Amino acid sequence: MTHSEHPPPEHIGDLIRRLRRERGYTQTALAARVGCSRSLVQQIENGSRMPTLSLRERLSLVLGQELPPIRFDTTPSAADGPFYDLRMRFNVLLGKDPGLAERALRIALGLADAAGADPDLTPLQAIALRQLERAEELIVQIPSRSVTVWEWNTVTDWLTILDRATRSIRAIHTASLGTISGDIGDDYHAAILRLAERARPRVTVRRLYVLDEISEVWPYEDKLWKQARCGIESLLVRREAARNAQSMLVVDDRYVAVGEYDYSRQSRVATRFSGLPQDVAFAVRRFERLYELSRAGSAVPVDELVAHPPLAEFEDLDDGNCRALFRGALEQRWNAGREHRRR
Repeated sequence: MTHSEHPPPEHIGDLIRRLRRERGYTQTALAARVGCSRSLVQQIENGSRMPTLSLRERLSLVLGQELPPIRFDTTPSAADGPFYDLRMRFNVLLGKDPGLAERALRIALGLADAAGADPDLTPLQAIALRQLERAEELIVQIPSRSVTVWEWNTVTDWLTILDRATRSIRAIHTASLGTISGDIGDDYHAAILRLAERARPRVTVRRLYVLDEISEVWPYEDKLWKQARCGIESLLVRREAARNAQSMLVVDDRYVAVGEYDYSRQSRVATRFSGLPQDVAFAVRRFERLYELSRAGSAVPVDELVAHPPLAEFEDLDDGNCRALFRGALEQRWNAGREHRRR
């Protein structure tokens, strides 16, 4: 169809008359709803008068449909209104469901307030926006009567905090290492390696793993080896020695992310992100206390084992019999720690 074949746009008066009749309003009833005279409604419908911007907004609200702007309306209220369409759309929403309109306004105001907050809270704002985008992806699918719900892992949100590191990273992992393996765990692991290898600013990384048995690390041993080669301190701690430990990520004494896990499903069910100084300070104290107790007790310092012969002679875990030596060293140190605790 050529441009000349497109039907002309419906005149605003005709549109209002059609919508009024579809909604079951008389001219008198519509006039009462929008706060004007019946004669004005009549004049608008027959084209002898044009509704002002404020009246168009009220008509949109009552009729439940956005009315088009009048292009030749040059009054200041219309000419300086780049947000005319937004106002009209909000009025339509208000007419359809006041509760939803109020909720949308509350969310929008919250985002506006967050945007003007402390710059250090930018990661938390980014996490909130990402959650909203995920919800929007579901909402737009509802009319199709079929929706796809992706698992809402929060690793990307953890990375939002992690990438802000300029000085230090402290991490405690209390769940099975299966919860930080796979493609998602690979992204998290790769991000930590990048930060540890970065020359400036230098970031010190310490990771503490709470385990039931040393065999739990075998599927994760390649990551442990690479971490040690990058200068990351990794401690393997017996669960019986750290029963009150809680999974957490502390970045730069500025942010903390604390994970809640369902150990029966080996999955994280919630994460609390905080930039509150008292929350961060509390997390730092818990980490340092557990770290020092572990170093002095029965923990396995992976980086120290890799730094000494015979493991120090290997660059890659697949070189020669390196993997067997690595496992043997971990098992020996783990068993020695068990004897240490018995004494």
